[in-house]
Amino acid sequence: MKFRILAGVTLLYSCMLLWSCNSDKPVNTGQKADVLPLDTLAALNKAIASQPATVEPYLKRANYFLKMDSLNLALNDVNSALEIEENYPETYAVLSDIYLYSGKVQRALDALKKAQEMDASNAQLDVKMAKIYLTMSDYKQTFESLRKALKKNPENVEAFFISGLANEEMGDTAKAIESYQLTVARDQRHFDALKQLGILFAIKKDRLAIDYLRNASSVRPGSVEPLYVLGMFYQENNEPDKALNVYNEILLIKPDFKLALYNKGYVYLIYKEDYPEAISAFTQAIQRDAGYADAYFNRGYAYELSGNKQKAREDYLKVLTLKVNDENAVKALNRLDEN
Repeated sequence: MKFRILAGVTLLYSCMLLWSCNSDKPVNTGQKADVLPLDTLAALNKAIASQPATVEPYLKRANYFLKMDSLNLALNDVNSALEIEENYPETYAVLSDIYLYSGKVQRALDALKKAQEMDASNAQLDVKMAKIYLTMSDYKQTFESLRKALKKNPENVEAFFISGLANEEMGDTAKAIESYQLTVARDQRHFDALKQLGILFAIKKDRLAIDYLRNASSVRPGSVEPLYVLGMFYQENNEPDKALNVYNEILLIKPDFKLALYNKGYVYLIYKEDYPEAISAFTQAIQRDAGYADAYFNRGYAYELSGNKQKAREDYLKVLTLKVNDENAVKALNRLDEN
């Protein structure tokens, strides 16, 4: 009899776009920016103390606070910069980032337009404008802003990358891949473009995904996202041993990454039929998330297949406490009662 099980965590590519492709945190188009060391803040404070009437140090610290999610502190520094010089375009660009990250899209747009009025030749402002329009799903204005940016600077790397994001959101995978490849041609260490190429080629089951994901991982060794996609690529292409190797690699970087533990359990359960190892991996996932219903269900299934019906029953009942009337858990319990 073929029983119903819960599959290993699938490649949620649409979610991964938000989770893993970001070149500029305030735009919220992807991965959270790296946390900056505290000595960076000390240096910024020192710069402000030595140049209290200069705009740039305040804007640098505002960007620091923005990356640290300290929006009020970032806004305070922008206000300090405005008190020093009211007509400095970069101040309004940073203000736009703060508004955008706060979810105040129209204010972000207005602040950036003010910056453009002061510095019409700045291609990077057009790229920022494209990012804002992208958050609004206004693709016509997104591409119009990118066209303006590339007219001013034909080698603007971020313009090609944002074009890739926009094409991907619109469902044009071919154009998205082309844009990301143009990005990488200009910057071989562009983490987000490499990662997105890896994701898109993984969707196509194209082994080019491996190189792109490995390259992304080498650019940012502490990041688990490209490795997770790589592990899923191997898993979904029936290469369980390689998938397990990658998941173990992830856990060396981030021991509490529950998805890697869950997928290890799934590989042992389905591909390797090694039920003790599957139970161990699911248990470790549960230890990291006591409410992980899918891990309880699949651990119950591993117990069931290994002949421990009592433990299986306990896990299926636990699923029902987490997901009331869960269809799979009810069927599993009925199956135990029948045998």
